[in-house]
Amino acid sequence: MAIEKRKAQELVVKAGLELMEKGLIARTWGNVSARISDNVFVITPSGIPYEKLTPDDIVEVTIDELEYDENNLKPSSEKGVHAAAYKHHPEVDFVIHTHQIAASAISVTGRDVPVSGEEYKKVLGALIPNAEYGMPSTGKLKNAVDAAIAANPTSKAILMRHHGTVCLGKDYDDAFAVVNALEAYCKEVMTKTISEVGHNPKLTDGDLAAVYTAACVAPEDRDIPLVDLGSSVRDGDTFTLFLDGGEKFECSVETGKAVHGIAPRVSELHAEIYKNTDDILIRNYQTPEAVALSKKGEPEKAYLDDFTQIAGTTVNNCNWDPTSYRTDAVEIGKAASGRNAILIKGQGALCTGLNPYDTDAVKLVLEKEAIAAMYAQLVLGTSPLSTVDRFLQRLIYKMKYSKQADQK
Repeated sequence: MAIEKRKAQELVVKAGLELMEKGLIARTWGNVSARISDNVFVITPSGIPYEKLTPDDIVEVTIDELEYDENNLKPSSEKGVHAAAYKHHPEVDFVIHTHQIAASAISVTGRDVPVSGEEYKKVLGALIPNAEYGMPSTGKLKNAVDAAIAANPTSKAILMRHHGTVCLGKDYDDAFAVVNALEAYCKEVMTKTISEVGHNPKLTDGDLAAVYTAACVAPEDRDIPLVDLGSSVRDGDTFTLFLDGGEKFECSVETGKAVHGIAPRVSELHAEIYKNTDDILIRNYQTPEAVALSKKGEPEKAYLDDFTQIAGTTVNNCNWDPTSYRTDAVEIGKAASGRNAILIKGQGALCTGLNPYDTDAVKLVLEKEAIAAMYAQLVLGTSPLSTVDRFLQRLIYKMKYSKQADQK
């Protein structure tokens, strides 16, 4: 039936904000489109944050030729994925590409996911296909999704391996129903699988970290006590260190010492990171998933492409021993160079950024990566992205998309 153009543009903007609020995408990742005629749809532009979009920014693209007015903003680089959905499904008028947590985690296995339960089948179809991997914005990815959609005409949700999902709906509400049902079902699949690995049918969503720790972490590293690594904000040659108990200290970047009084030793850790980066924010991140992943003591080579783009090609895992803090602080500072996250063994992670927006994006993709990495290692031992993929994606992100997001 298609949607009137102005209404479609407004709905696309609304959908982008809803995806942000629900944590289903980070920064400018993901994209949304709506069909406005038999051969034309409108889609979010490339590289502009959702909270800055207006209806006039939403770009018209033809389904068959992928043509658009070059005098306007450039459409999302994943426009071909959306076109494939409209091409194969004349009844579909709204398409959402997300990076939602549970579905993205399951995508790394490369397996299709059969759907059980009549209510889920009504919304999702009988199978959730897993499209073969292709780097973002490439013809390989577009062709893989096109093939998955064509081969599964009753499926309303498609996984994109190491990347995210595509959800198809007859309208705005229907597309979001698919998004929500997909996430709920993938959580159930993960819980069931993890319960089987952990030999405990009563495991719940929050037990991934416990099962991973028992199965993959050395016995001597399973019970490392948590310490407060603090968060901080830099202002020129000083930074303010905030601790969980509400204490704060103004400290020197050069010495790591408090300007007045005596700061805890962790202040030197923050100082060394600031010496090795241009970032002005450091945030401590200690969810059960991040802590469990850090306990393994290994550098994180990304399973999800948005993690390698936003956080780094390889995120180092460093020791932190307050009794020999100076050496550890220096090593952590070096490990932060060229990255926006550092795993601290047994302590979760420190996320860095030039502003709160960037730092929150790092935290979001870190949480997804921790879940995906643990699930992959527990279930199949699935390999992370290749070194070449990680390098190219980080480079393209730093040189192109992160700059685009800051321009508007």
